[in-house]
Amino acid sequence: MEWAVDGHSAAAVAALRREIAAYLGRHAEPGSDLAGAEVVIAELLANAFEHAPGPAWVRVLWDGAHPRLEVHDLGPGFVLDPRLPEPESERGRGLYIVDAIADDLARADKTAGGSLVSATLPVRRRTERSHHRVRRTTGALPSPEEAGPDGTFGKEAFLRALVVEMAQTVEADQGPDVAAATVAQVGADVGGRMEDAYRAARGIAGRLSPDQIADLYVRLKGAIGGDFYVIHADQRKIVLGNRRCPFGAAVQSEPALCHVTSSVFGGIAARNAGESAVVLEERIALGDPECRVVVWLGNTAPADAHAAHHYPGPAEADALDPDLLEACRAAMHGDPYLYPAAIAAYMRDFLRHGEYLAGPPRDPLTGREQQIVKLIAESHTGREIAEALVISEKTVERHRTNILIKLGLKDRVALTRYAIRRGLIEA
Repeated sequence: MEWAVDGHSAAAVAALRREIAAYLGRHAEPGSDLAGAEVVIAELLANAFEHAPGPAWVRVLWDGAHPRLEVHDLGPGFVLDPRLPEPESERGRGLYIVDAIADDLARADKTAGGSLVSATLPVRRRTERSHHRVRRTTGALPSPEEAGPDGTFGKEAFLRALVVEMAQTVEADQGPDVAAATVAQVGADVGGRMEDAYRAARGIAGRLSPDQIADLYVRLKGAIGGDFYVIHADQRKIVLGNRRCPFGAAVQSEPALCHVTSSVFGGIAARNAGESAVVLEERIALGDPECRVVVWLGNTAPADAHAAHHYPGPAEADALDPDLLEACRAAMHGDPYLYPAAIAAYMRDFLRHGEYLAGPPRDPLTGREQQIVKLIAESHTGREIAEALVISEKTVERHRTNILIKLGLKDRVALTRYAIRRGLIEA
């Protein structure tokens, strides 16, 4: 989960601390050190609030057994020294306590200045899902600043809020695994439709090349106001930069919007490379001057790729039943199709009952169907047949379809020949 917080407001920082602690509590295994985790959260938030007043972004990555807390700020930076300070020192005890409670305390410089401080919290996720519903108190959208003079919100603000709040609610209510799966499915569906349109416009069949995938990324983001550009593209990975977020400044209040981008990119790459992984190395949403996105194609992502989102590829086409594929193609074109297994079953039943010994073969058509074949062969229209038999045109069409399937025929000409052979009309 991700939050944006106003570093000028002590109340906002305190509310965020409580919200993160409550989130951990809802999904933690009994016996986890929730009190210790809250101390770590409080110290790292207070450190950002004290040394870097201004916007800050907080992220909890829980893709393993233990969650990892990240705090991004745009302050002047500092040296991470978690040793116990001298007794007369007024500072440094907070980081010493954090280092004693949490694992892997680390700090890194951000490209635009400021720091990324992270630590693994002493909390373990339980296996069962939680269905406890709690309303979020920070970072909710739409923000008050987006309201118009009449107190209403525009379509863009409303739709953005709808998407983000639904994703956040799923994550808070059912856990990060369910939320990640939901966002991935949405991104795959939306990205798939965009990919289909791109292929149709350019007449592309088969898998997209890395250059084509990169071009598709740039075009689909440009269409909604982004300014993505290709830094590098080869068979192993695609690296993209972005100068402008499609969501504008609002993304810094809701960095979870970036998950939609990763799922769209990841889904497209997975469909064309078998599988993929997406790493959001730098993000405008977290205070970086530009975004930097790395899309690993196939299984080429390094094992230590930080916070990578993995996307499986579709099942191979040759694993599908070819007869089922042929049936789907026939249905798309409105053609009749007899499934081979159904024909075999029909023949077994026919032979088992010995109907071929009881005289001439029975006509497979009912009396009503024979009437319709006769009228079709005599060149009557569907409306004329419906009026003559006092039935609807839809019923006539349904009979016609069934007749074609029963007889294994394709069109009116074949039906006419059948009617002549059966003596329903004169040649």
